[in-house]
Amino acid sequence: MRTSLFVSAIVVASGAASVAAADNLKGTYYLVGAQTCLVAPAGFKQDSNGNLTIPIGETNLSQLTTEGRIIYHGDGTGEAKQTFVTIVPPTPNSFGAAVSAGAMSYSFTYEQEGDNAYRMTVKPGTFKGELNAGPNAGKQFSIEGDSRLFRVSDDGKRIAAAMDKPFVQKISFSGSPQPVPRVCTSISNQSMINGSTVTEGRSR
Repeated sequence: MRTSLFVSAIVVASGAASVAAADNLKGTYYLVGAQTCLVAPAGFKQDSNGNLTIPIGETNLSQLTTEGRIIYHGDGTGEAKQTFVTIVPPTPNSFGAAVSAGAMSYSFTYEQEGDNAYRMTVKPGTFKGELNAGPNAGKQFSIEGDSRLFRVSDDGKRIAAAMDKPFVQKISFSGSPQPVPRVCTSISNQSMINGSTVTEGRSR
């Protein structure tokens, strides 16, 4: 069960977002964020409104911070690279306390959802990373399922993002046969640092 302890260590406080003019956005943003996740290896069941919010069996909680860069390509798509540090606090569960850290990257799309508001979706199969510190250092991981709401300043230079509704993410680790479910809260802020879209192996 040590691996399932660290499913909450993987950051999705991601700043992948949108801007006031999604089809015109081109540039590089710096992001900082924080996230708390409830991990339930046996999954979640529905509440009275049909939301998967009630954990089944044992759980653990993690808190993390993240920083990184978000690249917008000016065509409604983008990509991100982030690092993170997480702490699983000492609580009366079977997983125990731990510290972990790592890096990850992903690609995304976004579309308008109201005035100065946009919905981000991670492209399937692109969210990947690796733990580089902690008991599971060296393990690679992937995440499926991510959606968040972004609100953008009128000048497009500042972006605030948050998970505005509960949903289940699934994390798969190298060497582990089954993905592990979790539900997270997340907030992040971005600031434009320049208008360049230079990224690994790609510039626009």
